[in-house]
Amino acid sequence: MRLILIILLFTLTLLAKAPYNSNYLIERGIDPNILNNIVTTTRQNVAYRMSIEHSIKSHNKVQNMHYFMIVDPYPSYGTELKVQIPEKELQNIGESNLKNILDELMGIQLYLQHGKLYDINSLKIIKSANKHTIISFKLKKNNIPRELCHLNSMTANVHIINSSLHSISIENDKPFDLRGIAVQHYKKVVLFKKVKTGGYLVSEESLLIQGEKENLPYIETINSTITEYWNKQKYKISFNNGLEKDTITLNNKDYKTISLELDRFFPLLGKEARKAGYDLPKPFGITLVNMFQNTTMHMTSFKINNIPYDFNKILNGDSVYKSITYAPLIRTDVWVLPFVSFSVLLGYTDTTTNVTLASDSGLTLPIIGDIIKPGAKLNLDPFKTNSLLYGVGSTVAGGFDNYFSTIDFQYIIAYTAEADVSIDMMIITPLVGYSFVDYGTRVFIGAQYQRLAQNITFNVDIPGSTDSISGQVGLKSEEWAGVVGVDYSFTRSWSTNILYSQGKDRTNAVLSISRRF
Repeated sequence: MRLILIILLFTLTLLAKAPYNSNYLIERGIDPNILNNIVTTTRQNVAYRMSIEHSIKSHNKVQNMHYFMIVDPYPSYGTELKVQIPEKELQNIGESNLKNILDELMGIQLYLQHGKLYDINSLKIIKSANKHTIISFKLKKNNIPRELCHLNSMTANVHIINSSLHSISIENDKPFDLRGIAVQHYKKVVLFKKVKTGGYLVSEESLLIQGEKENLPYIETINSTITEYWNKQKYKISFNNGLEKDTITLNNKDYKTISLELDRFFPLLGKEARKAGYDLPKPFGITLVNMFQNTTMHMTSFKINNIPYDFNKILNGDSVYKSITYAPLIRTDVWVLPFVSFSVLLGYTDTTTNVTLASDSGLTLPIIGDIIKPGAKLNLDPFKTNSLLYGVGSTVAGGFDNYFSTIDFQYIIAYTAEADVSIDMMIITPLVGYSFVDYGTRVFIGAQYQRLAQNITFNVDIPGSTDSISGQVGLKSEEWAGVVGVDYSFTRSWSTNILYSQGKDRTNAVLSISRRF
């Protein structure tokens, strides 16, 4: 009994050393959310201009650049990034290339604006001596986009000197590949200053990348200093005085300001969604689609010269209409709302059809005579048709965390000029899936509904006569099939998609590549 009492007292003593609902940063008067800044300083949610010295040494050549980065979280459409760069350096980079870089950065920043980017449970004191405390932590893997996934394996350190936050650093402990660079050493440091009115703001930031590119030494350094902070009313914020009465001026005649046009009409409510931290796809898209489908349709009714016959007395269930279709399509779409898009499709089909007629009692047509002997099958010669394909569609999408769901509706018409016949199709595809953010990959599973033509017509020429016999055959196939697929994003603008569908009466495969703008 005495031993149990000692164990209980010892356990309570250990628990007392870890205050409830606290951590090492809160105990030192530091908001843990400041850890987000080691990934992106835009999480300060205040506007600033950063002066950047950027140097790249590669292939025995050194490229030095100086430019400004402006971060503004106040526009209605979300955080905006602008670059101010000298004309000479802009000519070397190219304005379109710089806008593409900005576009990628904007997408990353929108993704990073909400949620904790750090693992609060990973905080650990690794040094506490001489008024210098170092607290290590890890990033939250699922919240880091794939463009920055190299940070996931690194350990970050918070440096507290004389009871004040000094800096946060992150450094690799093993080599890795980054944009074609075999990185041996990667170190990022964010320095902070205490604001007189309370809290901390970033003052400087540095990045060092050392390694090899194409088997030659590579060194890249980025040293940044924040020169101005301001609030929504464009009043300056200083480290020493807090909010000042002077307003900020951002114009610089020696530099050209490059930005993206983000105040777009589509999608409606897109500004609000981006402001809330949702990384929306670009509103317009063009998709090249290659679709292959093998369909079996079972015959259910039979008419000759518009006179119905008892199908079961003429043909049996082995009578089928099989088609193999290849359809290249172009699909254009626009997201009219953050969760709803509309699309238009245009293409053509190349179809090979095989018809098998089976009859237990035999099939005899007037004048022509026996077509199928009792208990036999008749395989008609394969025939090919080409059809113009056009239609409209809509997609409804939503998601939570890395999970998503979509439902796609398509109404398509296939027009065959040779027969002057139009066939309409309704296709509905509900899907659920998961996004592997580190790899830019989404996998999904679901089902697909296809409502195809319910009958086909035919004409048979009577030998030795100019007359013919017309007929109509009713068709039916299983309308639902299972679907699996994967989607891979090369960049924010380019992606590819593979979808496979398997059902009782059809097999379908779709390969597509998309460009958004």
